[in-house]
Amino acid sequence: MSPAARFTLASEHVARTDTPSLIEAIRAVIETARQAVSITRIYCDRGLYRVELVGELTDLGVEFVMRAPKTPGIKRVLAEHDEEKFVTDYELVRKQSPTMRVPVTLVVVPHHSRDDDSLCLITNRARAVDEAVPLAQAYRRRWGIETSYRKIGEFLPRTTSPVFAVRLFYFLFAVALYNLWIVVCLLLSEQRRVKTRPAVSTATFRYFLGPVTYG
Repeated sequence: MSPAARFTLASEHVARTDTPSLIEAIRAVIETARQAVSITRIYCDRGLYRVELVGELTDLGVEFVMRAPKTPGIKRVLAEHDEEKFVTDYELVRKQSPTMRVPVTLVVVPHHSRDDDSLCLITNRARAVDEAVPLAQAYRRRWGIETSYRKIGEFLPRTTSPVFAVRLFYFLFAVALYNLWIVVCLLLSEQRRVKTRPAVSTATFRYFLGPVTYG
């Protein structure tokens, strides 16, 4: 399978963005995904940078890499190091009751597009300095996930219905069509010499699916 092929294995509705709801959603998505694939590493957006969520990922026994915002603690560590690239132990701390501490590894590399800036990542695996740049490069490839969201949107039927069940069904149906499109592109790409673009555009794929009645 091409490393550029991104399937959507699970989808979980999150009614609220409070930490307990997010923990339940993370657990459900990972457990569902594990039924289909062996998870080597999870790349997380910095929106999940919460002590409890990081602790949950650690408890689930999966390796993760997460973008770390420049909190006061992170800034203090950056000020203590003269190097542009370094790896060090770090600890996420929840001071409110119930208190909580989660040890992680902080990986810092120069930002790829902004001078005098750093990309900060945390992970629950020990890392050597020579692994810092390859890990950051791997994390940057998660941007393809955002592209997948956009492509799913190209299969999403338009609706004016305010009913949540209808809108959820349309979204999950769009995900199914997106996955089918990925499969078709993978099958056709084996017959192509140039594989820098999808073998079939989403517009062409939708044309062969036929018209969709919007409601």
